[in-house]
Amino acid sequence: MSQNRRSILGAALALPAALTAGSLMTATPAAAATGGVEAGEWADLILEPGITAQVGATPQVRIVTIAGTTFLQARGAITCNLTADAKIATMPATLRPTWYTRATAPRNNSQGINACRFEVNTAGSVSVYGANTGNPITWVQFDAVQTVWR
Repeated sequence: MSQNRRSILGAALALPAALTAGSLMTATPAAAATGGVEAGEWADLILEPGITAQVGATPQVRIVTIAGTTFLQARGAITCNLTADAKIATMPATLRPTWYTRATAPRNNSQGINACRFEVNTAGSVSVYGANTGNPITWVQFDAVQTVWR
């Protein structure tokens, strides 16, 4: 009998998934509730002058709690012409982090760079980093922004 590496690897990867599925199937409702997901309402970012929302993609944020850990989740996209690191928006007044919150966001591909740093400070200012005159940022997409909030 011969076995190839692919079948051995497939069996090794399937084992943790089977064990996890089994534990979820036997979990009590109380255990599921404490490890559940709570998602807040989406709130619009307040955009800076010169920053515009892409049609049908209003930049928004919300707080999501999964198994006791709180995350910031964003969606939407902006059009801009940034030639330096810049503040692009302000968080809604009800959302202020206790520390700097950072994530990576997709941007226009320029000189092989296709991501920028998305950062929220404790005052609620949302900034993007990575633009310069030789490598301007012309759009940023926020759907990939999901980071630990507190």
